[in-house]
Amino acid sequence: MSEKDLQLLIELAKELEKSLTKEEALKSFIAAGILDEAGNYTQPYKELEKADA
Repeated sequence: MSEKDLQLLIELAKELEKSLTKEEALKSFIAAGILDEAGNYTQPYKELEKADA
């Protein structure tokens, strides 16, 4: 995942945060395969953990 892709995902998350409840956002990320049911990043998105820190 490139730095540009990472920034785009972060911006998308910020926009979603403005219009969705936390539960709706979580369901969206799970449906997209970004998070698992426990709220952890799935393998292709592990690099996003670094952005949370």
